[in-house]
Parts: sequence; structure tokens; C-alpha cells
Amino acid sequence: MKLWEHRNRYLPAAGFLPAAVLAACVAGSLHGYTAPFFSMETTEEEQDASEQTTEPDASKKKNTSATAPAKKEVPSVTPVSEKSAYQDGTYTGTGTGFAGPITVQVIIKGGKIAEITVLSTSDDSPYIDNAKALLKNIVAVQSTNVDTVSGATYSSVGLISAVRDALQKAGGSSASDSALPTLAASPAQSHSSGEAPTVETVEEPAAYADGVYIGSGTGFGGPLTVQVTVSGGKITDIMVLSTSDDSPYIDNAKVLLNNIITLQSTNVDAVSGATYSSAGLIEAVRNALQGAATGGGAAVSAPVTTAPAKTTAPAEIPQGKFPYPDGVYKGSGEGYRGETHLQLTLKNGTITKIEVLDTEDDAAFFKRAEALIATVIGQQSTEVDAVSGATFSSEGILEAIDDALNAAKKAGEPAVTTTVTTEITACTGTSDTASSTETTTEPVPQIYEDGVYVGTADCDPDESEDFATYEVSLKVKIEHDIIIEITGVKGDSTDYDPENDLYLSRAAKGTSKIKGTIAQILEQQGTEDIDAVSGATCSSDAIRRAVEQALEQARKGV
Repeated sequence: MKLWEHRNRYLPAAGFLPAAVLAACVAGSLHGYTAPFFSMETTEEEQDASEQTTEPDASKKKNTSATAPAKKEVPSVTPVSEKSAYQDGTYTGTGTGFAGPITVQVIIKGGKIAEITVLSTSDDSPYIDNAKALLKNIVAVQSTNVDTVSGATYSSVGLISAVRDALQKAGGSSASDSALPTLAASPAQSHSSGEAPTVETVEEPAAYADGVYIGSGTGFGGPLTVQVTVSGGKITDIMVLSTSDDSPYIDNAKVLLNNIITLQSTNVDAVSGATYSSAGLIEAVRNALQGAATGGGAAVSAPVTTAPAKTTAPAEIPQGKFPYPDGVYKGSGEGYRGETHLQLTLKNGTITKIEVLDTEDDAAFFKRAEALIATVIGQQSTEVDAVSGATFSSEGILEAIDDALNAAKKAGEPAVTTTVTTEITACTGTSDTASSTETTTEPVPQIYEDGVYVGTADCDPDESEDFATYEVSLKVKIEHDIIIEITGVKGDSTDYDPENDLYLSRAAKGTSKIKGTIAQILEQQGTEDIDAVSGATCSSDAIRRAVEQALEQARKGV
């Protein structure tokens, strides 16, 4: 089960009209018509990845509009004409996904595509796991001319490209199978919201003073530091000393360091798929070379990029207009992978400080999102734009700030005092005969036998098949016809993915704002009308059905 576990699909509703009236019209007007498919599409970021936590079907935070902005280019797959038969055997092929190379293994039996397995990939698991759904489609239709998976377009393109590469080795026509998918220019770190970093061309000195220099820049995840060695007036070596960027991106971006040494210039192109990391490295090298400039020419200046602002508060904090008591208030919000908790300090109606206590979001994306904290303090408002490349984490932070402000508002509301007046009337009787009413209560038959019962249920994917089926098991303790506790919730299967634990935990325990499935069952003492936890729909339903199975055993006392 992966982030996003697209559970709830929005399907167009169809009305039914008398066949006698519509028969002729339908035959003519619908000839050649293909029904539209509507899906909630997630951007391929971090979390910007479905955020965000995801079994994304019901979580509005983990989905973006199904209509991409006009200026946003996405990968496309060129349809090809394919052979009807291939040579039997096992073949490997490679394509380029969101973060780098993807390698697949294709097994041909009886001239047909029998099985496709992903051997290696640099793409994040939520996206590659979603994209894997198209592999079954390829096997089913015996063609790579299949649709990409919504929300995992780049990974989908990489998989199709890799399969076609393997099919070439199985006897595919180079004129057809070599027509691999075409990737539009939209690098992995240039996300759909906001502009990617840009690096300006600068004038550079003719030579540098020999020595070892340290410089810093800002990559995708935050600060990065490099060491530049100059010998004989030339740049001879560049080493990355520290970085907050994820390894696939920084490793790809490091290629440009060799280009800088070869060209003896920092005016080099960013590496496609690692734009932010590239810009950070160039900035860091230029920063180091500022102290090494000699032999005429201007000192190398740092590049101008669209990197996020630092998270420090502005030097002068404007007066806020929050009519709440001074104090420190805590709040929580839903980010990409889970909750973000922070505390906010109010003084004289002004937000003076915001501290993040903890978060479940990926560090790289969250660090970028933290930049908006300074903006909130500087504007004394939560009506600010999300940080480019970290939309869901930004929304989690903003929601947590609003939650903290709401706590401050409640603290300022007058306490409600309820006065209860009890009237006691003394009654005396004059009759010597006391009357009494005797009530007889029929014993209530016992429904469940006391004990601990194990229940299981499968968590199945929907038609998108974006995760593998696994079994959910748990224990239900019954005492005196009461469900005392539900424990031991876990998932299991032959190839169980530990990432499913995230969704099981979310479904079982809920969040600070969403009541968990277990709490609902214990509260209602039953499984009817149990709401699924947003972002963990399948897991919630599986837990509910597993409890029902356990209760069925308790009824029989087995």
C-alpha cells in the first residue's frame, strides 16, 4: 500500500432513459466515442509526493487539480507499432524515470510477454509503486502502448521506456520499439508549483590564487558546502563536504563539477532532473572562488536563484492584530506524510516566534516549507503562498499555525459557568400503609463468549492496482459482552512492504484531528457506521472487517 492509495474514484454518473426513445440516437451519436476517465492527480514530488501520507483517495491535501497548468510540460509516450511475437527468454531493459535510471526484466514465453519485474530504480517508492500498475496492462494487451498512471507520469514513462528497450533485445523492430517515450523538459526537482532555480551567467577572472577554499550554497534540501582546490591558477578539484539533498539528486548534480573543472568556468548547465541541487553546487563553488579571484577580472558572484528564503524571522516584526491572550500555544496540521506539530508565541497581539516541534514529512521537503514561517511572522498572517516544491508540507505548517491561533482564541474566550439549582422537597406520608412497586428484569442473553479472538481481512487495491494485496490481522478482547480492547494490528503477505505499516497505524490510531478506526469501534461497541480514516481508506476497511470476523468467532465461542 503506497502513498497515494487512490481508493475513491470520481466516476461520471449516468442517467437511464427509456430505451425505446434513445435507441436510434445512441447508435448514431456515440459511434467512435470513448468515455472519459477522471482521476485525482498528484504531483510527482515528495511529497508534493502525494504529502503527502498517503493513501490519497480521500485526502484533499494529497491531490492536485486534474487539469495541469498550461505552461507545465509533462512526459509523453510516443505510440509505436509492435511485433506480435518475440523470441523466448529473459531480457533486461533500461529507461529514465523521475529520479534516474529504471531497469526491468521482461520474460517472453511462447512469443508473448509473460512477466515484467522492476529490478532497480531511483524513483521514490510511492511513485514507482503506483506506476507499476501499467506493467500488468502491458502483459494483458501485449503492447507497450498503454496509458501512464495518473500521479506517477515520469515513473510510468521510465517503465514503458525500459520495457521497450528489453523488447528490442527480444527481437523487436528497431523501427518500432526504439521509438521510446519522449520526456518533456521538466526535471525532477522543478516541481509544478513555482519556478525552478535559475543560474545567471557571470564574468569570471582569468586566473585564481592557489589554495583550498570553502564555499556554501542552497540546494533542494537546504545548505550544502563544497571545497575547491586551485593549483597553478586553475581549478583542479571540487569536493562536496556536506549537503541536505537526497542522494539521487545530489549524485546526479555532481556531474557538473567535472564540467566546471574541464571548462574552468562555473557557467555550466544544470543537470536535468536535479535543478535545485545543481544550482546549489554552482552557488557554493562561486562562493568559494570569491576569495580566490586574481589576475584581473571581476570576482565570481553567486548565482541568482529562486531558492526559498531563510526561515529566520524578519529583523523587525510588524505589529499583529490577534486579539488573544499572550502565551505559547501549540497546534498541529496535516502535511504530506503525516502530522506536523509546532508552538506559536503571542505577545501583544503579535506572533513573535514559531517553533516546529516535530513532523512526519520528508526532511528535504519540510526544510523548504519552513521558509514560509518567516513570511507568516513578517506578514502577521497565514494567508501566504505555499513554498515552491513543498506544497503539502507548507499546507501542514499553515494548518498547524491556524490551529495554534485557534487555541489562543479559545484561551481568550470567557469561561462558561453553569449554575445548577436543585430544589429539594420534603415529603411526608400520613398513611400507615406503605406501597411499593416491584420490578422484575429479564436477564439479557449473552452475545459474546469472553476471550481473545483473532480476526483477519485482506486489504485489496482498487482497479488501479497501485499496491499489492496483503492481510491485516488483529486481536479483539471480550469481557462480559464488551469489546475491551483491540490490539496487535499488523500486515502480512509474501512480499509485504513495511511502508504499509504507516497506513495501518494511521487507520488504527487516527490523527489528532481524525478519530482512529479502533477508537470508533470501542466507542460504538460495533462496526456499523465506522468512518474510514482519510488517507488510509483500505487499511481502515480491512481493520473493520477483521474485527467483524473476530466478533463472529466470539459469538460462537471459538
